[in-house]
Amino acid sequence: MLFLDFENRPFVVPENEREMSNLFFAAISILLGNSVAISYLFSRPQNALSRRNPKRGRIFNDQGFLGLNFIYWFTKMWFLFSTFVSLYFGPSFIIELFWPSLLIIVVLYFESWKTLSLVIKKSRWKIMGLHLLVCFCLTVCLSQLDVINYKKIDNSYYAAHPTVDVPSSDYKDEDYLKRYYDNLVFKIDFDSKGEVCVLSERNKPMDLNDIYSYVTEWRSGLVEELQPRATPRLRANKMVPIRFIKEFEFKMYQIGQLKIIYEIENENEITKYLFNNQIKHPISPSLHTIFPRKLPAPPTSPYYDFIKEERTLDTIRIDVSKKVMLNDIRVSYEELVKKFKKHINRETVFEYVYDDEALYQDYINVLSCHNEAILELKKAHSNFDYEEMILEIDRNPFSRNRAHSDELWRLKREFPIQITERFK
Repeated sequence: MLFLDFENRPFVVPENEREMSNLFFAAISILLGNSVAISYLFSRPQNALSRRNPKRGRIFNDQGFLGLNFIYWFTKMWFLFSTFVSLYFGPSFIIELFWPSLLIIVVLYFESWKTLSLVIKKSRWKIMGLHLLVCFCLTVCLSQLDVINYKKIDNSYYAAHPTVDVPSSDYKDEDYLKRYYDNLVFKIDFDSKGEVCVLSERNKPMDLNDIYSYVTEWRSGLVEELQPRATPRLRANKMVPIRFIKEFEFKMYQIGQLKIIYEIENENEITKYLFNNQIKHPISPSLHTIFPRKLPAPPTSPYYDFIKEERTLDTIRIDVSKKVMLNDIRVSYEELVKKFKKHINRETVFEYVYDDEALYQDYINVLSCHNEAILELKKAHSNFDYEEMILEIDRNPFSRNRAHSDELWRLKREFPIQITERFK
């Protein structure tokens, strides 16, 4: 069975599961061959088994029909069940369906033992034990025989549909924001030479200056009321240096795209083949001081010259790298959430400072702590049950509960995410 995830990427069977499958089908092949051999040995009349001997007809029946009929019935019902289950739970659960399938091997082998017990009277257990040992050895040897070069086929799958190893995160946006999964996707990954490259949704290499045409074409296909909320997604490799990510964001900001959606790893076994989790984030205008505008460049947004950094009373520096520093004091990710909660307010801006070794995963780690701190503050200072308000929107996105809507806007203004960025 061939599975495709949300990137239309084939699911390649892991090596350990492939070995178990090979062993399973090799055992069935050996036992079917055993039935054919037994039927052939008893196909001609002999002394004990003449044409009038009822044992002969019984053996033909058992070996020629019962085993194959059982396989047909079991396979038909089991594949019907496993197909529907795998559609809901994904290919990772196929291995769980493998264990009941062992009943096929058990039934087929006991069928052979029953036949042998009819004709073998002396040294029965020794002969049957030797028969078991021979069948087992033949099964193991046959399972190691590769008829096709499956590793080459797997590599061709990966080459045609590369997987972007997105970063992991302890935070993700609320479930009601999943409507953004249909938005335009840009990919940043390593090419075959190990160099960072930007790819379109269909894995076509592109230049950063091509972003303008991609976004413009995408927006033109949206209805007018959806265009202001349209936010492209970034599916980037977690090992990409953060400088490439920020340069991409600056290109987005230049064409008037003020927000971006970071795709992060989905660890849910049931849904990870359907979508990635996400963090929606406003692009900081401070990027225009990091990457000076070069000509020729796409026309800038009308807002570009008017959006300025918000004046703040306090600035807190955060060094984003392998080691996170808060105002020159090293902190762990567990402590960082508590530190954020002490300083998040309307008058404080957080300055993210990157060095040349900072990776995309390092940035997502800090940003996740930042968002988690804001979420905890919203829950603690909400005048209503925050979880219930979010659940209400999740159940009915068109809800018009004015009190809840006003409360969510109040919390958003009270605990904003205000970030400036620069490199050392």
